[in-house]
Amino acid sequence: MKNAGKKTAIIVIDIMSDFITGPLKFDRGKDIVESSARLVNGARSKGVPIIFACDAHYKDIDREFELWGEHAVRGTEGATPIKELNYNPNTDYMIYKRRYSAFFKTDLDMLLSELGVETIVLCGIHTHICVQHTAADAYFNGYNIVLAIDATTAFTKQDHDQAVKFMQDMYGVVVKDTKTILEEI
Repeated sequence: MKNAGKKTAIIVIDIMSDFITGPLKFDRGKDIVESSARLVNGARSKGVPIIFACDAHYKDIDREFELWGEHAVRGTEGATPIKELNYNPNTDYMIYKRRYSAFFKTDLDMLLSELGVETIVLCGIHTHICVQHTAADAYFNGYNIVLAIDATTAFTKQDHDQAVKFMQDMYGVVVKDTKTILEEI
């Protein structure tokens, strides 16, 4: 964020077809499409790196299928960012993940280091699962963390609220809305 004097990146977690319109769709997911698009497109226009962290599971063998059923199979439409986010492989970055955290066994930390990023803005699905696990690893790796509150959601309001409080208490996550974030970057 501008006031912090540190380079910032936006990390978009699992705002993908399978979570908005596919097998794991849920009503609250659609509620963050507009604000997520505003955040991503606004930050991109200011030259802020946009990093998509998307589930990309191997068909028939991924352990997450035991809990969630088949979803976000690598190479399918369901494992791609929703069109409103205007993913551009020439300017944006893509991290494929097979577990909840965008850091777990991916090169996200190396990418952030190479970009000189010290502050990350998280948005995505699900606050209490993939977003929270990514926040934990971001904290453990020394990043400052901002949560785009209106561009993040979970199955229920209770799941979302509990995760936000936990991340604030445990990882020092700063909560802001997309309008404020865009004003500060």
